[in-house]
Amino acid sequence: MPLLPKSHRILERPLMEFRPFGKDTQGATIQDVSGIAIRANLEYLEEAIKQRQGPEAAEAALGTLVALLNERIPDRTYHVTVDFLKNHWNSYSYEFAMFLAEFSVQLSHEENFHFNLGREKFLSPIIQILGRPFGIAQIYRLFPHFVEKFTKGSLKPEVVSVTNGHAVMRLQLSESTIKQFGPYLQGCAERICHTTKATVAEVPARMFGKRAATIQDRSCIAEGAPYCEWAFTWDPERRTMRGWIVGGLALGLATVALLRVFAPEQSWWISAGLSLLPLLTLPLAKRLWDDRLELQERGKIIQEQLESAEQRHEELREAYLAQEHTLIEIRRRVDELTMLHQLTLHIGSTLDRETIIGSGLKAIVGSLSFEHAWAAVWDAPHQLFHKIQSEGMSAQWNTLTHNTHIPSAPQDLLHRTLHTKEPIVIEDITDILSQCHPITRQILAQAGTKSGFSVPLISQNQPLGVLIIGSTHRKAIPITEQNLLSTVAHEMAIALDTALAYDEIEALNIGLESKVQERTLALQQANTDLESANHRLKELDRMKSQFLSHCSHELRTPLTSIKGFTENLLHGMVGPLAERQHLYLTRISANANRLTRMIADLLDLSRIEAGTVRLAHASVSLSELLEDVTQELLPLTQTKAQHLTVELTENNLTAWGDQDRLHQIVTNLVHNAHKFSPPDGRILVRASPAPPDHIFLTISDTGPGIPQEAQASLFQPFFQAHRIPEIGTQGLGLGLSIVKQLVELHGGTISVESRPGEGSAFHLRLPAVCPSPLPPSTQTLHKPSI
Repeated sequence: MPLLPKSHRILERPLMEFRPFGKDTQGATIQDVSGIAIRANLEYLEEAIKQRQGPEAAEAALGTLVALLNERIPDRTYHVTVDFLKNHWNSYSYEFAMFLAEFSVQLSHEENFHFNLGREKFLSPIIQILGRPFGIAQIYRLFPHFVEKFTKGSLKPEVVSVTNGHAVMRLQLSESTIKQFGPYLQGCAERICHTTKATVAEVPARMFGKRAATIQDRSCIAEGAPYCEWAFTWDPERRTMRGWIVGGLALGLATVALLRVFAPEQSWWISAGLSLLPLLTLPLAKRLWDDRLELQERGKIIQEQLESAEQRHEELREAYLAQEHTLIEIRRRVDELTMLHQLTLHIGSTLDRETIIGSGLKAIVGSLSFEHAWAAVWDAPHQLFHKIQSEGMSAQWNTLTHNTHIPSAPQDLLHRTLHTKEPIVIEDITDILSQCHPITRQILAQAGTKSGFSVPLISQNQPLGVLIIGSTHRKAIPITEQNLLSTVAHEMAIALDTALAYDEIEALNIGLESKVQERTLALQQANTDLESANHRLKELDRMKSQFLSHCSHELRTPLTSIKGFTENLLHGMVGPLAERQHLYLTRISANANRLTRMIADLLDLSRIEAGTVRLAHASVSLSELLEDVTQELLPLTQTKAQHLTVELTENNLTAWGDQDRLHQIVTNLVHNAHKFSPPDGRILVRASPAPPDHIFLTISDTGPGIPQEAQASLFQPFFQAHRIPEIGTQGLGLGLSIVKQLVELHGGTISVESRPGEGSAFHLRLPAVCPSPLPPSTQTLHKPSI
C-alpha cells in the first residue's frame, strides 16, 4: 500500500479499522499502548487548557475528546468515557492512541503537543523511582526495557551506543503497528518520534536534577527512513579523589616524622616512601572494597525490588485486562441481546414484510460495525430476486435498485447463499465479483462494498430471500458477529414467514367467506326445497300407509272366500276330486296362505309406521312360548329333515312384553332359519338370563350365512339378502324389518352375527321385568317423523 506524506494524518480515516482495546478478532489481548501513556495524554491536555482557559474549558475539552473518539469507533461496545481513559491499568491499540493524539492536537491548538507531552508527562513517577538508583548512562542502557514495559512489542527500541555524557538510540515500529497505521504511517511515526525523543531527553532533568539532554535527529520514519535514530548529549558525571589525596598526604607526613624519631639512620626519602605506601594503599583498598560490596548489595536489592514490582505490576495489569475484556464482552452481549429484543418486539408487532425487513436492516447497521445492508426477496415461481430494501445506502444506489429484478444464476452470490442455505463470509469482494450476475456486480460496486457477509433468509426450510451486510473497507468478521447476524436473519425469516402465512390465510379467508356466502344461499334454498319435499313425503307416506291399510282390508275379504272354498273342495264337500284337481287346489291353497302372510306383513308394517300398534305387556314364560313356536314349526322343519333344538339355561325364564308379538318375533326368526338352512341342517333356539334385568335370546342356523356388505341393510323394509328362486322370492322382505321394530317397541335390541358359509345367529336382548312405568298393560309405538 503506498504511503502518504506525513502531512496526511490518520484522522482522514473515517472509522477505526481495529478494535481499540480488549481482544482483537483473533482473540489476542490488545496491549500496544499502556493506559499510563493514555492517561498522561489526557492529564497534559487538561492542564494545558486549564492554564489558558480555566477548569470548565478543560473539562469540556475532555468531553469533546471522548465524543470525537466514540464517533470513530464503529462498535459502540467499545465506546469510552473520560474515567475509562484515565484508568492506567487499561491497554489500547496504537491506532486508537493515534486517533486520540490527533484529536488532542486539535483541541489543545499546540503544534508541539507531543514533544511537550513527552517532556512533561511521559517520565512517570514509577520510572523515576525505579531508575533513581542508577546513573544516567545506566538509565539509557535500560531504554529498551522501559519502552517494552509500556508498549509490549508494538515498538522496537535499540541502544546503539552509550558513554558518559553521550548516547545514540534507535526506534522501529512492529509489523502489527505498521499494519494499523496503513498509508498514514509517516504522519503517525512523526508523533511517536517527537514524544519518544522528548521523553528520553528529559531523563537527566527529571531524575537527576540536571539539564535536559540535547537532541540530534539522525533519521526518521516520517522522512521515509526504516527507523528513527537520535543522538543525546548531557553533562557527564565527574568523580573526584581530592579528599582522598589530601588525607593520604597528611598521613604520609605523620609517618615520616615518626620514622625520623625512631629510625634516624634511615634516609628520609626511604622512610617517607615506606610509610606512605601502606598508609595510602590499605585504607583506599578497604574503602574501594567496602564501596564495591555496598554497591553490589544495593544493586541486588534494587534489582530484586524492581523485578518483584514489575512482576506484581504485570500480574495486576494482566488481571485488569482480563477483567476489562470480560466487561467488554458483557457489554457486547447486553447490547446484542437488547438489539435482538427490540428487533423481535418490533417485527413481532407487524405483519408488513417491508417493515420487517427495514427494521432488521436498521438494527444491523445501527448496532454493528457495518456501513450498509440490503435484502432481496426470493420469487420462487419466477426464479428471481426482487423487492430490494436497503439501509445506509445512497439515494443513487436506491434509484439503481428500484424495481430491479436479479435472475437466479448458479454462481451468483445471492443464488449460492440461498441454495446452499449457509452464510458466506466475504473477506475481499474482488474474489467473487467475477462470478456474480452483472446486476449483482453493479449493485455491489455502486455500494462500495469491500467485504461483508451474506446470509439466507430461511424459515421452516422455505427460502424467502437473502440478506447482504457490507463494509466499505476490508475487515475480518469475528465468529461472534457472524452468529449474531445469522440470529438476526433467522428472526427476520420467522417474521417474514408469519407475515406470508397471514397473507395466505387472509386470501383464503376472503375466498372462504365468498364460498360460505354462496353455500349459505344454496343451503337456504336446499332447506326450503327439503322442507317442501319433507311435507310432500309425509303426505305421500300417509297416503301410502292409508293405501296399504285399505288395500289389505279389501284383499283379505275375497282372499278369505278363496281360502274357504278351496278348503271345502279339498275336504270333499262337493264330491270326490281327481288327482290333478287335488294338486291344483293344493297349490291354490298354498298360494292363498302365502298371500295371507304378505297381507299380514303389510298390515303390520303399516300399523307400526302409523304408530297404532298396541302392546299388551305381561310376564311371558319363555319355556311355554318357545314350546308353542317349535310345535307349530316342527312339521315344517321335518319336511327338510332339519333338527330344531331349544335350550334354556334356567327353567323359570320370563320376558316382559306382549305374548302374541313375542310369539310373532320368535316365529319369524325360526321360520327364516328353516328357509335358509339346508336339509339335515340344525336350528338352535337358546335363552339365558342377561343381568341385571334382561334375557338373552339367540336363534342360530347352519345356513349359507349373510354377506358382510348385506348385514347393514338386513333390517330395512323390502330388503332380501338372498334372492334364490325357490327361497328368496317367497316373501316381500318385510319379516326382519317388522321383527326389529317389534323388538325395539319392547325396549330391546336385535343384532346379527354371520359369516358366509358358517350360518347366521340373531341375538335378541329383551327386558325380563318392567323397565319403566307404563300405562296399565299397553304401550304405543309412535311413528317417527320423516
